[in-house]
Amino acid sequence: MTTPPSPLRLLLIAEACNPEWTSVPLVGYNLARALCSRPDLRVTLATHPRNRPAIEKDPIASLAEILYPDNDYVAGTLYRFAQLLRGNRGKGWTTNTAFQSISYLFFEKELFKLVGKRLQTKEFDIIHRITPVTPTVGSPIVSWTGTPSVLGPLNGGLPWPKEFPGLRAKENEFLVPLRNAYKLLPYYAATYRHARAAIAGSQHTATEIPPSFQGKKYLLPENGVDPAKFQIVSDWHPPQEKFRFVTVGRLVPYKGLWLTLQAFRDSPALKNCELLVVGDGPDRPALEAMTRDFGISSSVRFLGHQEQSEVSRTLRESQCFVFPSLREFGGGVVIEAMASGIPSIVVDYGGPRDLIDSSCGILLPLRPEAELVSSLKNAMERLASDPALCRSLAKNAAEKILREFTWEKKAEKLASIYREILASNQK
Repeated sequence: MTTPPSPLRLLLIAEACNPEWTSVPLVGYNLARALCSRPDLRVTLATHPRNRPAIEKDPIASLAEILYPDNDYVAGTLYRFAQLLRGNRGKGWTTNTAFQSISYLFFEKELFKLVGKRLQTKEFDIIHRITPVTPTVGSPIVSWTGTPSVLGPLNGGLPWPKEFPGLRAKENEFLVPLRNAYKLLPYYAATYRHARAAIAGSQHTATEIPPSFQGKKYLLPENGVDPAKFQIVSDWHPPQEKFRFVTVGRLVPYKGLWLTLQAFRDSPALKNCELLVVGDGPDRPALEAMTRDFGISSSVRFLGHQEQSEVSRTLRESQCFVFPSLREFGGGVVIEAMASGIPSIVVDYGGPRDLIDSSCGILLPLRPEAELVSSLKNAMERLASDPALCRSLAKNAAEKILREFTWEKKAEKLASIYREILASNQK
């Protein structure tokens, strides 16, 4: 009888890793949980102490050794300063990322104090940093050890669309002109010189990986779906009364809800449909006022924040997901809509273009406002009047999720990347 190979010993770095939060911390958790669940991996997970209460009552605590490097002596002060500069809550993400990048270096320095000797004795076969996802922050540990290292999925750096010149100012992104200064930060250049693999979460982010990087490159969108928590359905349900569009996301300018409201305003056919808006944010009062001014209040309902189980139900009970975000890095909510058995309408820019194709949704060319609103209106009218097309797109979307975007499938892909790197290292 053949003896199965020994599990790979993985040092998994996920500074943001929390099952009770959203966005990057939830991505970090889901990827970590899927990797920790694999029998061919023996995982040591390093995450921030802020995640400890959630981690310790989660099954992941019994699946891996957990380390909690503590950099709060720096991180707390930098976080408060970043919030002061950001001004409006939910905006100014470049400022937030810049200060998080600085404090993150101290996180890895504290981690090295915990695992430095273990790295020297070759206790780990591979190091994989999954968060932070930004490609702009270096990794001291990658620079300090000869253990093969993987970065990613990385995402970020998407240019502000030139078709909407005022959008950046509306998002309080005043640090954007200084963004390239990250190349001068400690450990940035050394990280890419030493890493054996970089996984890009989007086609654009692949172009952000510096030319000095000589390792292997992979493309793997960072978001996914857990079928145990987010029901995957392949049957599109026709409307019981009005055709229902739904959108989910923070109510900030770049998410593009104002474009959808204009499309409703300009279309008698869409006024006979309804739009559910899931999410909250600083622009909600202005968007609700816009809805009233456009005379479409009877067609649009603002539902506010919903828990994931509620989001899943709202998506399944709708007929089409409409999401003209103008600068979307990942697009996790697009994956959730695909899993929910409904077609999607998205802008052909950033992360959504790597998730949606013509078999499972409609991609709108990025154009100036008037042209984009017109193409958005036409796409919505088309789907609202064509149940057969909706059913076909929805079925293909759900099948694509099962094939590529469950966390289990992503962990399987990552494990194959580890073995490919180690195999090439032995040549």
